[in-house]
Amino acid sequence: MLTPEYLESCGESAIVGIFDILSRSVVECLAKSIAKTGRVTASSRHQINQVQEAGKLMDEITEEVARITGFSNAYIQELFNEAGVKSIKYESDICSMFGLPSIKLKQSPAMMQTLAAAIEKTQGNLNNLTLTTASAAQNLFYEATNLAYMQITSGAFSYQEAIKRAIRTAAVDGGKVLYQKGHSSKLDVAVRRSVLTGVNQTAGMLTEMYADEVGCDYYETTAHAGARNIGTGYNNHESWQGQVFCISGKDRRYRKFEDATGYGQGGGLCGWNCRHSFYLFFPGLSVPAYGQAVLDEYAKRKHVYKMPGGGKIVLTEYECTQKQRAYERQIRESKALLAGYDAAAKAAPNAILENSMKEEFSAESVHLKRIEKEMKDFCRQTGRSVDSARTQVYAIKDRNGKIINFGRSVSQKAVWANRKAR
Repeated sequence: MLTPEYLESCGESAIVGIFDILSRSVVECLAKSIAKTGRVTASSRHQINQVQEAGKLMDEITEEVARITGFSNAYIQELFNEAGVKSIKYESDICSMFGLPSIKLKQSPAMMQTLAAAIEKTQGNLNNLTLTTASAAQNLFYEATNLAYMQITSGAFSYQEAIKRAIRTAAVDGGKVLYQKGHSSKLDVAVRRSVLTGVNQTAGMLTEMYADEVGCDYYETTAHAGARNIGTGYNNHESWQGQVFCISGKDRRYRKFEDATGYGQGGGLCGWNCRHSFYLFFPGLSVPAYGQAVLDEYAKRKHVYKMPGGGKIVLTEYECTQKQRAYERQIRESKALLAGYDAAAKAAPNAILENSMKEEFSAESVHLKRIEKEMKDFCRQTGRSVDSARTQVYAIKDRNGKIINFGRSVSQKAVWANRKAR
């Protein structure tokens, strides 16, 4: 079993920062390539420049993907090993209290094999996610530069305005991953979902193996405030959190585990982005961890929020979580724009475009600080902590482009630009 707090930290761990490097690099590469296209006056010249830059872009991003893979694979192995040990220790402590076999992860070849398979699967999932970023970025480059060319030659926009619009498109849509059915997602969002879900499902499998080993037929699920309360059945996590279930369904005093919680389904327990887990329970011996009063308090917890423009709204814990995530997405998008404008300014072929990009950087810096201030005020009013792991820019590279650390280089530059704009 893993606590909701531990699972939350898995999704906000350094692995998201590692892939944030790739996402920002994609945006920077796109912005530089767009800026380098220069003034385009003829269709044939535009096409030649476009093909040349697209090839360089593909090479740059492919190299970055290869570098990131080594970092992520090592981190995933470390994270899953830690989570596996922690999960099994919790079950072992429960069993020890009742005189049942105490098992350590390394003592069970079957559990170790399960853990190894889970690590390999998650590493593969993350690597597959990144494989689409280079081709997606190249397609985005063609679309953005073609649109800019049409806007410039038609006279609809000035050269600087068209390039600015192309770079904004690159920043907003760059760093995406593509799925088989045509769906797309931001890379950092996809990575968080993959890691959190992978860790949780692995812990669940280990708990199942422990239950089989000691002959336990009952589980209790964890609970937390702000549980998903939309939909019906097992998709509504608030309806089954913090309760006891019978695994086999033989004991009719309790609901059948998989039927009630949707364990094994994407929308159920241990599914997509789920922070609930479960652990061994022995009726007559175990004491339920969550009383009805606690679960009721989780469900009815509400917060009054005074909005920036005036007026008040009452939000549930779940709604507060969703609003905070919306703020975080705005912040990440703004920081992507800053990275794009900064890269474009450095690669600009003339002073006019360079100054235009610097002006956009300064204006976006002011916007970023306003959104950050709003989010901090929202968190203060609703008693939430500011989750900086979701909103940081981590990329620090040496002169050769190799990753050497995580930091806030572009973020700090935005702070100074914001101060100058006042």
